[in-house]
Amino acid sequence: MTESQKQREARIQLSSQNQNDRFVNPNGVSAKLFSKETWDVIKEYILVNRIDPKPPIDLPIHRLHPEEWENHQAGQFSFSWLGHSSVLIAMENQRILVDPVLEERASPFSWIGPKRFHPPPVTAGELPGIDVVLITHDHYDHLEKSTLVTIQEKVERFIVPLGIGELLEDWGINPSKISELDWWETYSSGSLTFYATPAVHYASRGLFDANQRLWCSWSIAGKDKRVFISGDSGYFDGFKNIGERLGPFDVVFLKIGASNDKGTWRTLHMTPEEAGQQHLDLKGQLLVPLHWATFDLALHPWYEPIERLVAFSEQTSLTLITPELGKKINLHAKPDTDHWWLKYKGA
Repeated sequence: MTESQKQREARIQLSSQNQNDRFVNPNGVSAKLFSKETWDVIKEYILVNRIDPKPPIDLPIHRLHPEEWENHQAGQFSFSWLGHSSVLIAMENQRILVDPVLEERASPFSWIGPKRFHPPPVTAGELPGIDVVLITHDHYDHLEKSTLVTIQEKVERFIVPLGIGELLEDWGINPSKISELDWWETYSSGSLTFYATPAVHYASRGLFDANQRLWCSWSIAGKDKRVFISGDSGYFDGFKNIGERLGPFDVVFLKIGASNDKGTWRTLHMTPEEAGQQHLDLKGQLLVPLHWATFDLALHPWYEPIERLVAFSEQTSLTLITPELGKKINLHAKPDTDHWWLKYKGA
């Protein structure tokens, strides 16, 4: 066992989130990837005649041009949604890449598993130099081995939840580049401070590793802007605490898709309306919806999450940014609120 592995194991044992060698949620909700409820959902997924599980035609994609990011102006805040939960952010002269998943399938296999509705706006090899890669949890639609291995030489720092560093080391990523954080721990990079903040979810990449690695949301505090990234989470009152301690947030990136209105799934995956309420709890100003329009991971129509969130926003004081995939958004300009998906519902 290497020195980094010894330190990791010691920190896992001392973590307040660890009980009996498994990480737990603050609200006591527990789940496993391979549970009876999961299999029931899979059976329904296969057997039920579903409505609009994927777009009928290709969605609009804006190709990401690396030179636009290499020459980014230091004082600007920009981002590009790369699909699902993957986001490239330029903030205070640093480039931050969140949960990069760029392969055709969110799966351990190349031949089976959830397949993208659209090609990625950029390949791993085309990405610009990255100062920080942020990972929220270990599921295949958020943590992709091939992409991380491809970009490792152009990344200065990987910041991940406690326990995920072991995976990265096994994949050949230099341990000196990896920082693992428990909830409320921080890492500073230039003028930015990264906070690993709580979430309600679970972890697993196989049959026998349930909840051996931590999951988290991320809060980023800079001189000029504050950003929140939800990762996957159910709704819980901890968001209000995050908002009180670290808010208000200028930009909030929130999961809205792959929800189910019943069962344990409901407690581990926010509904679109709960995402809207989370935004209010966090004292957010601009909300960017993630985790939709890329993979078919639930029983609802592909466009349902965004339409439910839009309806919620129209009843509250919530401001949405709804960019097309890959489009570079600069917050010095007017927020992009075009309801582009309406053109692709019944095409």
